[in-house]
Amino acid sequence: MSVDQLSRIRKEEMAEVSDAAKTPHGPIQVPTRLLMGPGPTSAHPRILAAQALPLLGHMHPPFIAIMDEIKEGLRYMFQTESPYTLMISGTGHAGMEAAVANLLEPGEKIVVGVNGIWGERVADLAGRYQGDVIQLKADAGKTFSIAELKAAVAQHKPAILFLVQGESSTGT
Repeated sequence: MSVDQLSRIRKEEMAEVSDAAKTPHGPIQVPTRLLMGPGPTSAHPRILAAQALPLLGHMHPPFIAIMDEIKEGLRYMFQTESPYTLMISGTGHAGMEAAVANLLEPGEKIVVGVNGIWGERVADLAGRYQGDVIQLKADAGKTFSIAELKAAVAQHKPAILFLVQGESSTGT
């Protein structure tokens, strides 16, 4: 097939493409819903208003001031003085991966409380980061006692003990 023939075929194919979706049809219509699950959740009107403000770059002084204020609130909430307290803009899964990726070194022991899908995901994730994963298992919907946690830490002496705060797959 010659270049001219290919060019003609390409032009014919392009002529068949519809322009119907090329132009905007007005604002996107998003229905109002009350979300009451573990996520996503409904946002407070103050949050929605903040999202409509102009964007700031991550190195702009006003952005840094906002992040400092958020970090201070997190330090208060968790009752810590740690300067390393931070917020992750992402899903819960992104937060779990950030924690494992930044805290676990290859070959280090990590005890993971597995009592639902999120604990299973962390155990799998830690294995992918080449951690020595010890799964502390409980039936779905059950929690771990302080005695069980202390015993696992004493026995395995892990670099990390990872527990899911809200195992939304089971309601615990």
